[in-house]
Amino acid sequence: MELVAWLVIVFSVSLAGLLPVVSASTTTPQQQCGGNNVGPAGVRAGYWSPSSNRYSAVGSIDASLYTHLYYSAVTIDETSYAVAPPPPTAEDASLLAAFSGAVKSASPSTRTVLSVGTDEYRVGESNAAFSRMASDAGLRAVFINSSLNLARANGFDGLDLSWIFPATQADMQNLGALLAEWRARITEESVAKSLPPQPQPLLLTATLYFSNHLFGTPDGNLDYPVDAIASSLDWANVLTFGFRGDSGVTAADAPLYDTSSHFSASYGVVSWLDAGLPPCRLVMGIPLFGRSWFLRNKAKNGLGAPAAAAGTKQRRSNQTGIIAYAETEEYLSSQGTVVTYDDQSVAEYFCSGDLWVSFDGAQVVQRKLEFAARSQLLGYFLWTVGFDDSNSTISRKGQ
Repeated sequence: MELVAWLVIVFSVSLAGLLPVVSASTTTPQQQCGGNNVGPAGVRAGYWSPSSNRYSAVGSIDASLYTHLYYSAVTIDETSYAVAPPPPTAEDASLLAAFSGAVKSASPSTRTVLSVGTDEYRVGESNAAFSRMASDAGLRAVFINSSLNLARANGFDGLDLSWIFPATQADMQNLGALLAEWRARITEESVAKSLPPQPQPLLLTATLYFSNHLFGTPDGNLDYPVDAIASSLDWANVLTFGFRGDSGVTAADAPLYDTSSHFSASYGVVSWLDAGLPPCRLVMGIPLFGRSWFLRNKAKNGLGAPAAAAGTKQRRSNQTGIIAYAETEEYLSSQGTVVTYDDQSVAEYFCSGDLWVSFDGAQVVQRKLEFAARSQLLGYFLWTVGFDDSNSTISRKGQ
């Protein structure tokens, strides 16, 4: 699957040393953190897609750089509403079966999570199926039980919901019910398996919009059920990137700050915290891809310059306008490439001829990790690990 296709819908520091220890205290947020089963180093996660196997096989990834690796993703069967594994004859089926074993043979302490999400090639139909499933208690049970069975059968340590995105307030209310019932079933399953060796309860996370409030929806008051998220999930992965896919001008695609709009990583994080999600339940997203455009006029090449079209289709993303971090390095090493770091927004971009690219380089990533630490977040995740270079340059920043 091409992991960043649906993002058009969305508008050297050691993080382990800076993140707070997750433990009980007298404050409400820390009390809510006592059960998320995460070590003191917090979360250093990465998403891996089976589509990246051709250039970044699981066996080639240094799994020790991550506390958690996500397999992204399987989706929902639109007839039965069960989680749908890949067909047995498909390559993805063998990749799914081998994923956890490959990760743990390289790094036994790294935990694996199976993400269940919207089918990016059929977004409307897939989201409608999630909506129907979440609205019916019987269908929720089918979905939940099938997810546990698939995760256990393939050696995963957790499950993730990546519903991109609930579209109505009823969807949001039903999402809260789904998460609460999912958590209850995970607890029940763990207690029921009383004979040794008793398995650890599965982790439960969700991949969510960058803000607790969805912008640009027909329902202007569309907010996530924050209480249910805080009480049901081990943590929430917040998509703090992919803001400018439909822009007709050059723009920072994942700025840390933006004084002129809501579309920034800091705004998203603060909105979740202000809505009541404890910081120890929040994991901030960092993109390993950049957004590219062709300039209308090479002489006008700053932020907000007129763009003629999306940039060249790249091999790793297989999409126009999307470029992997490893591919940006090829341009950065070329003569004539001009790199600019914008301190106000904490964003970086470069020009190479008439190609303009916004990306998160090492300096930007360091600033974002520092922001996550100051905000006392549980950690960060990278999207996607297959887009890093052969030296895992960005992945090592948070080691």
